[in-house]
Amino acid sequence: MTRSFARLFLALACAMSMVAFACLAPVYAASVVPLYLEEMIDTSAVAFEGTVTDNHSERDAATGFIVTYTTFAVHDVLKGDVGTSHTIKQIGGSLPEENVRYKVEGVPAFAAGHDYVVFLAGVSSAGFSSPIGLEQGRFHVKDEGGVKHVANGRDFRDMTRRMTANMPARARVEVEQSADSVKELDLDDFKKTVRNHRGVAR
Repeated sequence: MTRSFARLFLALACAMSMVAFACLAPVYAASVVPLYLEEMIDTSAVAFEGTVTDNHSERDAATGFIVTYTTFAVHDVLKGDVGTSHTIKQIGGSLPEENVRYKVEGVPAFAAGHDYVVFLAGVSSAGFSSPIGLEQGRFHVKDEGGVKHVANGRDFRDMTRRMTANMPARARVEVEQSADSVKELDLDDFKKTVRNHRGVAR
């Protein structure tokens, strides 16, 4: 095999692998250790309750990565300086026009029209910001007959075990006396717990 042929072969192989990379929708994993709720509160730059009003993906001009921008209509600020609208940029997303989908497992997605309480990290030099602990820092708000609860898939007994003194009486009884895992917590009790931990009255 001549040197020029070897170079041509290598170039073709690289091109084929790039096509395969684009079409196979690569998925990467990001793992984090379980966090206590007070760790999410203390390490977040901002935290709020809000409704997702928009999601859109594009190729980031600064990094070349596929990114997704999520915009929230903010209803209640729990920490930090947040306006009535807040947008975050996260790695991953889909570009149908390029037949490309890039996903990092663990980086949470948000559904338009849905409500969340989020604890967000500060914005990086490249403009990225994700929830603290990735999916752990994203709490779905569920409305069941006018009664709202939050959940992130974990057991509140474990998440709040070091801060039950900051919880409203009803929530404290629920997590301390339940024989089963507590996967949902009343939204108002949850927000009061956050504010009590921060020493912020409402």
